[in-house]
Amino acid sequence: MATSLRADAQRNLDRLLEAAGECFAERGIGCSVDEIARRAGVGHGTVFRRFPTKEALLLAVVAKRIEALAAVAEEAADAPDVEAAFAGFVRSAGESYSRDRALVQGLDRCEGRPELDALIAAVDRLASRAHEAGVLRRELGGEDVLRLVPTASFYPDVVLDGLRPRG
Repeated sequence: MATSLRADAQRNLDRLLEAAGECFAERGIGCSVDEIARRAGVGHGTVFRRFPTKEALLLAVVAKRIEALAAVAEEAADAPDVEAAFAGFVRSAGESYSRDRALVQGLDRCEGRPELDALIAAVDRLASRAHEAGVLRRELGGEDVLRLVPTASFYPDVVLDGLRPRG
């Protein structure tokens, strides 16, 4: 049974996650807990009451980013125009990487977490549809697409060309 937070505690948590997300996105995983607390307008102790370590806070932020990417992949997998949806996912995910250092630096830390498993499953489903539509090379799966997404933040057309079947 989930317990709900008091309204002020929920506001502090929301501000904390928003500030941490901004700080990690801008500065990467090296930003300090003090800076995050200052941006959120909460005390240092408030951060550690909610998250026992900076790593736990980072994982909470990255998990939200992964959930958002999974939602984009799910929507793309259900779209009628698979080619446009696949390309749209690769471009959107690439843009997410380009503006969020936390996602780049924190994704590997989420191995085995349900959020990452859900993202992989969603991209696998999208990849299956892309295979059926002939817009993705057969030897590539969802995890391959996800490995190439950070490159798509710089060269989306090159990545998309490389993902297409030969011939």
